[in-house]
Amino acid sequence: MVMHFQHTLATWLPLKDQHQWVLGAVIRTSGSVYRKAGALMLLSDAGHQLGLLSGGCLEGDLLLQARKVCALRGSRRVIYDASDEGGIAWRLGIGCGGLAEILLQPCDADNHYLQLEQVAQRLAGGDACDYRLGVHTPWAQCTAAAKDFSLRTAGCLMGEGEEQYLRTLINPLPHLVVCGSGMDMVPLCELACVMGWRVTLVDHRFNAQKQARFPQDVNCLAVTADALPPQVLQNADAAVVAYHNMQLDAAAVAALQASRCRYLGLLGPERRKQEVLALAGLRQADLRLAVAGPAGLALGGDLPESVALSMLAEIHAVLHGSSGQSLSPVYLRN
Repeated sequence: MVMHFQHTLATWLPLKDQHQWVLGAVIRTSGSVYRKAGALMLLSDAGHQLGLLSGGCLEGDLLLQARKVCALRGSRRVIYDASDEGGIAWRLGIGCGGLAEILLQPCDADNHYLQLEQVAQRLAGGDACDYRLGVHTPWAQCTAAAKDFSLRTAGCLMGEGEEQYLRTLINPLPHLVVCGSGMDMVPLCELACVMGWRVTLVDHRFNAQKQARFPQDVNCLAVTADALPPQVLQNADAAVVAYHNMQLDAAAVAALQASRCRYLGLLGPERRKQEVLALAGLRQADLRLAVAGPAGLALGGDLPESVALSMLAEIHAVLHGSSGQSLSPVYLRN
């Protein structure tokens, strides 16, 4: 199951009138916790748990709390404090040592499903949402916002007293454009789909046999890179160029300079990248969008699966504003 909130909403929408639903939101944290303020999930009286507000350790108790919300038709706030020996988190055996406060709000037609239908529409269109959720009463607002995958904590409490609300940014799925349909791009597309990302595959040389290699969720466009629809260029977050042809790669790198991508990767060594840029009539110092070539992190391995992991790891790090370094140095060697 993909845990991105856009996938959560896609599962929930056809079920929204078949059960009683509760929207769960992390509204405050301190110390070491798995999810930060702004994380959202949906729970039902029938036992549905769509999404995660922890590493999976709190969701069983959250379901019990959600059923109380369904029965009483009122808001509920629950604090899980792993440092409190008498608290729920301690009894559950959670060892992270942090604190998370969870808000549970009924979600139904009476409160316009907390605007989640509108959130789903915006996300499906590739837009981010500025989402506001009432703390003391079940209300919500949804407005358009700019994407920002780098926010480790996307939400915060705003307002005072009865006017208090959670404000959080809900991003759409990251959108990866892959230029080239060679066998080495199959694992990259598969891994991106497993992550729940949107994937657009671009190659004017497509045929049915080539297309059958790739996951069904991949959007395949049989066009040249310089004929990419404006909507793709404007919504793409990252791109990999892998035509295995110097002229085609050069045309793609040039075309993607007009995109809103935050990452552009090119297969091959540094020398080849310089040749591709020269063919495209581009100077590295003048690039609006820098080209990573060779693309990927230094993970080792030369099979397509290893290369895919290396490239997607680098893309993920760039989009999320992270260093791509190890969290623990114990296994690193000079």
